[in-house]
Amino acid sequence: MFRKWKFQLCCATVAIAFVAACRSTPPPQAATTRPPNVLLITIDTLRADRLGRGFTPTLDRLAAEGQNFTRARAAVPLTLPSHATILSGLLPPHHGVRENATYRFDRTQPTIAMRLKAAGYRTAAVVGAYVLDRQFGLDAGFDTYDDRIPRNPDADLRLESERRATAVTDAALAALDTLSASPQVHVAPASVPAAPFFLWVHYYDPHAPYDPPPEFAARANGDPYNGEVAYVDAELSRLLEGLAARHLRDRLVIVVAGDHGESLGEHGERAHGMLLYEPTVRVPLIVHAPGSTRPAVRTEPVSLVDIAPTIFALVGLSAPTAMDGINLLGSPLNADREIYGETNYPRVAGWSPLRSLVSGRWKLVRSSPPELFDVDGDPAEARDVAGERAALAGAMAARIREIEGRAKSAAATPSADAQERLRALGYVAASPTVTADASAPNPAREIAAWGEFEDALTQVASGRAAATLPRLRALSARYPTAQVFQKTYAQALNDAGRTPDALVARRALVKRWPGEPGLLHDLAVAARAAGQPDEALRAEQAALVIDVAYPAAHNGLGLVHVDGGRFAEAATAFERATSLEPSDPSFWTNLGNARRELGESSRAADAYQRALAIDGSWPDAANGLGVLLVQGNRPADAIPWFEKALGRSAGFVEARLNLGIACQQAGQIERAKTTYREVLAAPQKYRQQKDAAAKLLRGLGR
Repeated sequence: MFRKWKFQLCCATVAIAFVAACRSTPPPQAATTRPPNVLLITIDTLRADRLGRGFTPTLDRLAAEGQNFTRARAAVPLTLPSHATILSGLLPPHHGVRENATYRFDRTQPTIAMRLKAAGYRTAAVVGAYVLDRQFGLDAGFDTYDDRIPRNPDADLRLESERRATAVTDAALAALDTLSASPQVHVAPASVPAAPFFLWVHYYDPHAPYDPPPEFAARANGDPYNGEVAYVDAELSRLLEGLAARHLRDRLVIVVAGDHGESLGEHGERAHGMLLYEPTVRVPLIVHAPGSTRPAVRTEPVSLVDIAPTIFALVGLSAPTAMDGINLLGSPLNADREIYGETNYPRVAGWSPLRSLVSGRWKLVRSSPPELFDVDGDPAEARDVAGERAALAGAMAARIREIEGRAKSAAATPSADAQERLRALGYVAASPTVTADASAPNPAREIAAWGEFEDALTQVASGRAAATLPRLRALSARYPTAQVFQKTYAQALNDAGRTPDALVARRALVKRWPGEPGLLHDLAVAARAAGQPDEALRAEQAALVIDVAYPAAHNGLGLVHVDGGRFAEAATAFERATSLEPSDPSFWTNLGNARRELGESSRAADAYQRALAIDGSWPDAANGLGVLLVQGNRPADAIPWFEKALGRSAGFVEARLNLGIACQQAGQIERAKTTYREVLAAPQKYRQQKDAAAKLLRGLGR
């Protein structure tokens, strides 16, 4: 991730209970033929065993009033591929999204939103984390897709960006107001009800790191994970209250599911993604459809792949024949039904990907070597009986191969033309593979090393990169095929100020894993930081040859053009980045800066305002608007914008310098002097700003 682009000002040019419906107005009467509204709630990282323990009263009540599936499993313990399964009714091998970030959902595949929209539904989604950003393809079929996730302007680990449950509920209630509004038509009477709606709301809070509001931590007896779960439960209650107040609880289908679980230290795994034991794949699944279902505890084995066909059945639509899931409310379910699971995530550590199959009481985890458990008699999966039941393990492994037989890839091989362009840029084309390596280590045997890596990653993210370099160097040497260890080591080198070493490490990554756009983009970042603009330009261009829809590479290309003074080309690149990922305020700010350099003040202001519409205190956008106002001879009006930028980012030295200039031009001479002195106290790396402040201060007279 590129660091933000800031333009300094210079002297001349400006360097939990359900509530009853409100009684003030009667509820609108829906036509009897109108299909039900649908609310899909997904809660990230929610274990099945967290319900019924006293801190989830909302979920417990929904479970008691609806169909509570107590043996539901996720198809994959990762957010993006699991939600692709939920929305499409397809298993990961069949929809092609196998991991977070590196895959995109094929928008031509039918989903719940697409089918319901075609049937006349209004559709909206509100997601709580960047990992579900629209660029990854799950926005298909939604009239509105709210992925306005606040970003840390100084953070590189963007996949961890999230918004808290309170903000998600607020956005969901706003979406409900739009969805339930009566249509504005000229031929129908004013009493015509709005079309039915489908709303998907995603809460991310139980995901690590766990940081619940204090009152919810207390409600969960100090346990931070349980506190996050309690917090989401309270926000779910507020959402349901909002539905009741809007008279939308009648004829409402509610489906609630965890997208995957969390190990919490069981089997040596702290979080999720690496292993396929029950804590990370067993999830709550509740179908609440008054009038269509009776309350029941369902103990049959089911999968999140069943959500889409079940929703279709509840609204009177047939499910596409290609779907892997089934209608859970139809004919009696088979107690021995096979439930598939997978994770390819261990490959990032150079370990074997995992596959699992549950059939009745037996669960096979295919790895090197495979493991077989009796999950009824041994729910903790403590005793592997694969050696005792080799025939059964072999038969279940064969069934896994059949399920994967029509696997789809969401990462296409570059065309011949693309390969030639890559060669011209000095790179080699390659595509990631999901084929299991039988000789790769079983991640269950290596999970302690993953814990060491997570500790190191925490140190890097908290600004202590230099301290963790020895640990990351050791992990990289021990696991030379672990791409994530090598990438994090390179990032730590950069964050520790060892820019030349970081560039060398990034080059080695591209050489070992050629043709991966993310690695090429990272190389461009390192090359730009090291003062190698030609290499940065080539690397960004190569990333876009492989993936022309990669927004970060378009943004990076724009920054390289900025460095070369090519502002028109930069604006074009930033425009492309904002079109691909309109929810990133840094992209809009960069576009505003480029337009400002081109003298397009009005268009620059529009771009800054777009950034602030996403994040109301985004410092670079506030600084940019201040610059425009100073340039327009309105320095007094500019001062609040610079103050806003500094309120969000006190170390934003460019904005502090700009504030001094605005104060000086507004006649606030003493404040200008004080502000310039504050700039002079900044670290030496801001030498350009410090020199400007010193010159301005001398001009005012000490």
